[in-house]
Amino acid sequence: MFKKTNDYKAFIVPHTHWDREWYLTFQQFKLRLINTFENLFNTLENDEFTDFSFDGQTIILEDYLEVYPEKKEILKRYIGEDRIQVGPWYILPDEFLVSGEATIRNLLLGHKIADDFGKVMKIGYLPDPFGHISQMPQILQGFNIDNIIFWRGIDYNKTKGNEFIWEGPDGTELFAAHLPQVGYCNARSLSTDFDEAYDVIRDSIDDLLKRETSKSLLLLNGVDHLEAQPHIPELSKYLNKKFPNIEISQGNLKQYMDYAKETVNDDLEKLKGEFRSNKDMMTLNSVYSARMYIKQANERCQTLLENWAEPTSTFAWLQDKKYRSNLIWNGWKWLMKNHPHDSICGCSIDQVHKEMMTRFDWAEQIAEEITNENLQYITNKINVEYLEDDELALTIFNPLPYEINENINTRIKFSKEITFNRVKVFDDNHEIIHQLKDYGEDIKIELDPFDTPTLIDVNYADISFTAENIPAAGYKTYKIKAVNDLTMPGEYSSDIAHGSNYIENVFYIVKANNDGTVDITDKINNRTYNNCNRFSDRGDAGDEYTYSPPLKDKVILSNLSNCSIENFGSSEVTLKISGSMSLPEKIGENRKSRSCSYIDCPLETKITLYSKIQRIDFETTFDNKAKDHRLQVEFPTGIDTDVVYADSHFDVVKRPIAVPDSKGWVEKAYKTAHNSGFVSLSDDQVGVSLLNRGLPEYEIIPEKQNSIALTLLRSVGWLSVDDLEHRTIEAGPCLPAPEAQCLGKHSFSYALVLHKGNWAEAGISHKAKQYRAQLKTKTLKKQSGSLPEEKSYIEIENEKIEISSIKKHESSEKIILRIYNPTEENQKTQINLDFDYSNVYLGNLSEDIIEEIEHEEGLYLNVPSKKIFTIIVDR
Repeated sequence: MFKKTNDYKAFIVPHTHWDREWYLTFQQFKLRLINTFENLFNTLENDEFTDFSFDGQTIILEDYLEVYPEKKEILKRYIGEDRIQVGPWYILPDEFLVSGEATIRNLLLGHKIADDFGKVMKIGYLPDPFGHISQMPQILQGFNIDNIIFWRGIDYNKTKGNEFIWEGPDGTELFAAHLPQVGYCNARSLSTDFDEAYDVIRDSIDDLLKRETSKSLLLLNGVDHLEAQPHIPELSKYLNKKFPNIEISQGNLKQYMDYAKETVNDDLEKLKGEFRSNKDMMTLNSVYSARMYIKQANERCQTLLENWAEPTSTFAWLQDKKYRSNLIWNGWKWLMKNHPHDSICGCSIDQVHKEMMTRFDWAEQIAEEITNENLQYITNKINVEYLEDDELALTIFNPLPYEINENINTRIKFSKEITFNRVKVFDDNHEIIHQLKDYGEDIKIELDPFDTPTLIDVNYADISFTAENIPAAGYKTYKIKAVNDLTMPGEYSSDIAHGSNYIENVFYIVKANNDGTVDITDKINNRTYNNCNRFSDRGDAGDEYTYSPPLKDKVILSNLSNCSIENFGSSEVTLKISGSMSLPEKIGENRKSRSCSYIDCPLETKITLYSKIQRIDFETTFDNKAKDHRLQVEFPTGIDTDVVYADSHFDVVKRPIAVPDSKGWVEKAYKTAHNSGFVSLSDDQVGVSLLNRGLPEYEIIPEKQNSIALTLLRSVGWLSVDDLEHRTIEAGPCLPAPEAQCLGKHSFSYALVLHKGNWAEAGISHKAKQYRAQLKTKTLKKQSGSLPEEKSYIEIENEKIEISSIKKHESSEKIILRIYNPTEENQKTQINLDFDYSNVYLGNLSEDIIEEIEHEEGLYLNVPSKKIFTIIVDR
């Protein structure tokens, strides 16, 4: 594969690993960052000190220059000379808890900043995430990075050496180097006593040689927040003399990687898929449920930016509106500042996570305002000049490039002069079934760029209906007519029905049991699933990193006695189940059992069925008054299978349900795992898929009929502790984190889909994305305009092809469409573009053109299994 040599080379790479916030806040670490830069500048005045790697990040440049902008030129000089290495990332992310598109934005921005400073380090450097996603090879290769240096997730007993080929699910390969068990610090804090330093280097080299696959040896001189050691050049010369068979020098990661490729063994091992093993190194997977409110906020922001702000900016740009690229990036930057693993994982001190919530708020507000401006701009161009004085138009927007049916709940505001007690809803002059939920008086705010806001009294109607055939990546307009003396209810026939303890539509019957669980009948497949939506609570003597039940645990199951019907009408009906769970107040003083004193924690679930919608929505609220516990919700499936499918990053991953024997591991094997939006079990006939919004931790429980369990809340009081049954060593400093107990009220959104076949055959990936994105509406009065009442900008005809991005090209007047095929089969699709365009290209993730796509007869694509395609459309 590569040229062979018999000569060993060891590269001492000075570096720092920079956690922006963790056991201190960002501002507290910032002073240390300033000191690190100032020391580095002094050290680099010695020309023999050739290299310093700044952790693969570029955000540290912004952080430093925010205080010392006059230092930009010296940074550009050292980076341009390749003496300070930065990039390719903006921040070092957690891989699982951020979206695939967030990872791409991270690399786009990291490359842009590093390029501006003179040079990008083209190394896929990921030294500390808690495991690695399956599609990282394809993501990095999309930025012309053909290698990766990483830590965690590998089982040393099942791998042959330090270097190997990592193959992604689509076949894309990276030359991979896995760091030793000690991590990214096997040459840290080298003494100025060169004999002492020799002992450290000798031991590290011996360790590396045990797993040698090339003649290139990596000695990482640094660890968290350490500064450059000025004596490294002299120490390297000394060590070079002490090791006659190894050439030792100060160097950088690229030099190590280049020499490894040059000298690697011919029979290099190939590994495939995600890396999640915690046998030899902790992967700390319980961070998926630490501070769940952070995961939910992140999901909201990612959904708004990816599914609303960017696509609607593109649609409005096609109608000649300015594309607010800088403001969109501003939103992304606030969000990505929350994506380092100590931040998004929820494993820092309380003050860090308080500050994160402000960044989430800002990212959310920016995305919402951009979206609202775009929707209003498009709405203002729609022609509805036929409207009468007592009529309004309601435009429903769908950001996803496939036609959908979805329930709409919205408030319609008529002028004060229009009085009514009912409304009628028309789809192309055909009256449709709807539900009037409320009406009365309200206030509307009208903004004027040249005057102060005006408050206008209005009459409102709150309505609900199933909007059908909403065009792909487009909109559809309905007419709403104010009516007096319309006789209701009973006017509309519907598939919605209910009794005192059940609700029903064309797909399902949901019946409440005496204990508050529900039995769900799948009418299409003639199956009933019993005791669904049961809440299970266990003690947690762990910390923010690790769920660790006490030795003497008490498992509490919900028993909710109150049942009622709400919102019954022709378009939806809700079954409300409520009560309290009596939970132990906390862990006992010895941390070996749950306390004997109990406290009531109110819990309520609203289960809603919609007319003609094949999905059961659950909205659960929980007032957490207890400490040191974990709350899950369980859905028994009765499906006989030994594998589970989970939504991931440009992929749906297949995982075994069985948990390996973890005796002797540094960390016990986790029963829980990660999902990005849905979890699915299926057999040869039917499937059960559980969707969610921002609840990334699931568990399959074989002893409970292969129940799918979602973790809703995990309450702990420590950043890290050292007395766990499930982990043998500390994961971080032993500091209190009382707000990680997550006391107070919480809300959780999840949904169930029962279906024929597996997740791919049932279109579950689409359904999950639709559930997360939802729809948005705008109302408009009579007006003339250039746009029709109904329009699709982009349509993908194959429901097994997924979309991840619709946006403007970063540096030209082109459009980016990113699609991927998460299935295990190749897929063909047609893409319909309802706007003027010329050339179409296949590009990479960095938005460079690879080749032109022929499209004279239409845009037809063959998308291989697990492949990500970036399509570049020239307007």
